[in-house]
Amino acid sequence: MMDLALATTEAAAGLPAIPGLVAGTQVLSLAGTRPVEALRPGDRIVTRAGARTLRAVRAEAVPAARMIRIGDGALGVRRPDGAVLVMPEQSILVRDWRAMALRCRAQAMFPAERLVDGVHVRWESVTDLCRYRLEFDAPVVIYAGGLELGTTP
Repeated sequence: MMDLALATTEAAAGLPAIPGLVAGTQVLSLAGTRPVEALRPGDRIVTRAGARTLRAVRAEAVPAARMIRIGDGALGVRRPDGAVLVMPEQSILVRDWRAMALRCRAQAMFPAERLVDGVHVRWESVTDLCRYRLEFDAPVVIYAGGLELGTTP
């Protein structure tokens, strides 16, 4: 159940919904797992389609936001491996019963907010965070925070 008294999301405030990763999120690159804030344009990031070159990293301060906390193992064995915070509009590749139940497919992309169950995947209000947007030449699915996350160019 969502507490409407918590800080509003950007979408509720009339701002565009922009997915991104919060500081500290570990991203799989050819140089190993690295925090998103350590990534630079030109780095080679491991994606479901193979290694891709990171074109840009855009960081911005977010004073307050509603986030989604995905608990340890909430989306499968060690998926994620520890709790992860994501933006509500962040697309996540789901490969479990949820994909079959919601889309009649073995795997499907969902915005994180569609996965909220109030227990293992829940809303959380946070303040003073930094959002990082990773940009590639084409949409890709990266491995970050123990999840498979979609990006847009």
